[in-house]
This record gives sequence, structure tokens and C-alpha cells, in this order.
Amino acid sequence: MAASRRHIVVFGGTFDPIHNGHLRSAIELRELLVADEVRLMPSHQPPLRGRPGASSAQRLAMVEAAVAEVPELQVDDRELRRDGASYTVDSLREMRQELGDEVALTAVVGSDAYAKLHRWQHWQQLLDYANLMVIERADHPLQADAVVADTMAACRVALAADLGRRAAGGFYSSKLIQLPISATDIRDRLAAGRSIHYLLPAAVAEQIARWGLYQDTQTGTEN
Repeated sequence: MAASRRHIVVFGGTFDPIHNGHLRSAIELRELLVADEVRLMPSHQPPLRGRPGASSAQRLAMVEAAVAEVPELQVDDRELRRDGASYTVDSLREMRQELGDEVALTAVVGSDAYAKLHRWQHWQQLLDYANLMVIERADHPLQADAVVADTMAACRVALAADLGRRAAGGFYSSKLIQLPISATDIRDRLAAGRSIHYLLPAAVAEQIARWGLYQDTQTGTEN
């Protein structure tokens, strides 16, 4: 196996709003995968979820505020600059064109999203552009459509750090120390007038208060 190369990890999500659970996972991913950089990539309109409660601009501002003092965490806004649904395969294709063939690129999804991977746009092409890392969530056992499971089993690497030794085409899954925080719960707390202190960065809470967000929780987003 080739020696380690520059390694970029892409952690996408609705981030509606971003919270300490997301951020802790991002830090753990960087350490586990021995990555040079973790990019948080807010989605504009997730194809398999409802409309976010906050606008794309507001969610981007919250993510930027959350990582402003953490240099190893960066923000990638490419999906917010595109109209229509956000397809991960399009973003990874763009990144691969920008980064060239040598940089290791790893996309991260939760096991809840992994269970629906067979419904993703051109999911078979994901490994052409990047590696795939699945976070095994306690409330969503690692399972997938049979074709997806067989494809990923053939690409599984032995160690998380092995993903950084290949540009694309590897698969790995692992549990993280996941904080029991969800965006749904935060939105529900705000709608009920309850405190959200210590569930997300203070800078994000300040923006939510300034914009008066999440007074109506009738959205289809999760976590």
C-alpha cells in the first residue's frame, strides 16, 4: 500500500442547526482518519428530506461561526451555490477535479443515510471519486441494500487510516463517541421556549436568537 498522502474528509449534512454533536464527530473523524482537513459541507436541499427550517444562507453562517476558531475544520459551501437538490456525487466529482488524482478524499455519512444509499443519485459512482466512511449510530445499525452491502464489502479496508493511503475506492465504518444531541431536539426546545445552552456553540445560539429561528418545527430534517 502506498504511503500516506494529503487527506481531506468531507462531512456533509443539513446542519439545521449545527450542534456540538456534529462538531465533536468532525474532530474525532479527523483524528481517526489521520486527515489533514475536515470540510463541513451544508446541503442546499437534501433530496431525501424535507425543506430545512433555516435558509441556506443562515445555515452557512451558523456553520462558519461554529468552526471560526478551529482551523482544522473548514466550510465548503459548493452545494449552497447550486440550485436544486444537492447530490453528493456531483460535489465529489467537482472536488476530485479540483484536487487532482493524488489527494485522498473521504466522504462521511451516518449509518441512517447509508441504509438509504441505494436511493442516492448515481451511488455507484461515489467510490470513483472518493472513499466512503460510515459513522455507525447507536440508533441505526449498520445495514444497507444487498447490492450496496456487497459493493462496500469488496472495498472495505482493514484500518481507518488506510483510507488516507488511497485517493478513492475504499470503505470503512466505525463507531464514534457520539454526543446524544440532535437538531430535531434543539428545534423542539426552541419552539417550546426551553434552553439550548451547551447543546451548540454560543455563537450559533446567538445567531438563532437574532434571527428568531425554529419557532415552527414542521420541517423534515433530522439530527
